[in-house]
Amino acid sequence: MTGPEIPIPAEFASKLRFIPAKDTRTDAEIISALNEHVPVTSEKNIWTYWHAGVDAMPSWNKRTICDWVRLHDSEWTVRVLNTVSGHPNHALNWVEPDQLPETLVKGTMTGPYVGPHSADFLRGAAIYRYGGAWLDVSCILFRSLDKICWDQLADGNSPFTISAAIQFKTIMANAFVAARKGDPFIKAWHELFMHLWKDQNDWTGIVQSPLIMSFLQHMDFSESEAAGFHWKFTVDPVTVLGYIGQVLSWCRVASLQEADGGFDGVDYYTKHVLCFSALNEIWAAEKTVGFDGNDLHKVFTTRLDADPESKEYKKAYETTWRLLTDSSLQKITHGKDLTTDIHCGVLLDQQEGSDCAPGTFGELLRYGRVHFEQTREKIDYQDAHKVEGERVIYKGLLEA
Repeated sequence: MTGPEIPIPAEFASKLRFIPAKDTRTDAEIISALNEHVPVTSEKNIWTYWHAGVDAMPSWNKRTICDWVRLHDSEWTVRVLNTVSGHPNHALNWVEPDQLPETLVKGTMTGPYVGPHSADFLRGAAIYRYGGAWLDVSCILFRSLDKICWDQLADGNSPFTISAAIQFKTIMANAFVAARKGDPFIKAWHELFMHLWKDQNDWTGIVQSPLIMSFLQHMDFSESEAAGFHWKFTVDPVTVLGYIGQVLSWCRVASLQEADGGFDGVDYYTKHVLCFSALNEIWAAEKTVGFDGNDLHKVFTTRLDADPESKEYKKAYETTWRLLTDSSLQKITHGKDLTTDIHCGVLLDQQEGSDCAPGTFGELLRYGRVHFEQTREKIDYQDAHKVEGERVIYKGLLEA
């Protein structure tokens, strides 16, 4: 094994070790392979979605997904689903139409969130039917899925069958979720979300459902702020909660205790979901530089040969090595006009190649996420929050 092209600083030598890429194909070769329909042979599947297909993705997303492949051995298969007519990886080649809302199947969805909500529909369906992990295309991985959660999910002696990043209480960050095939919690989660979207063409009807009204009454931005998430929202909480309807579905299932021996979501969630900190494991960059996307974008674009005493260099250095040593992934957000600040994902879309230009911290991040393996034995796992008292829902899954 040859040594690293970019050395690990001495101060991080105990936290990282150099490894070769597990897949040596070029980006172009990997992208070409991702256009093929690869039959499922195990539960080690990484699922994602881009409406127009992998070839039409922004280039930084392509590089992100290529590095998912390089970070994992051949036991894992990455699949990028789409809604391109006739494509081998069209979503309906993987998920039956009756498992999806009509608005996706017929292509009638409207509004500003068609892409994210299409991914939401496929997320639960794919991991329930086949098993594996769902990652949004904007998730930069720094740690293999085996070491994030799968080794524990696949261990017959482990109680865990699901893993999720949690913001606070039962509010999950659905950019990442992993589960064993056929998990009953995932089944209920997906079934409820599909029910909410029945006969809907946009998100506005979701927040009017009596199945989630109780959550709307108890939610504002204060709990999110207290948990360390400081996005400056320009819209009311109802709009945000409509955008994250799948998250509210998760909360309802985790609060559910059906009568007469029905599904006990409270018990299942607390015993079988391997939770970890969303702030520390997928949004550590924001925790370090703040929630203005300009500041995170500067981390990518700051040059490695810049003045090491400058504010920009110090912040880029701190953030980059924090991600490489102690984050599972970094979810790059777009904001979707929900906040005042521009988000890093928008800037990466606009400025071609700014994610990994030669001689920048972005190039270091790209090299390190493949070649620098974390030595920490476990990530920031947290006990699953148990819903208690008046917050428990003693009703059927679809009972108002």
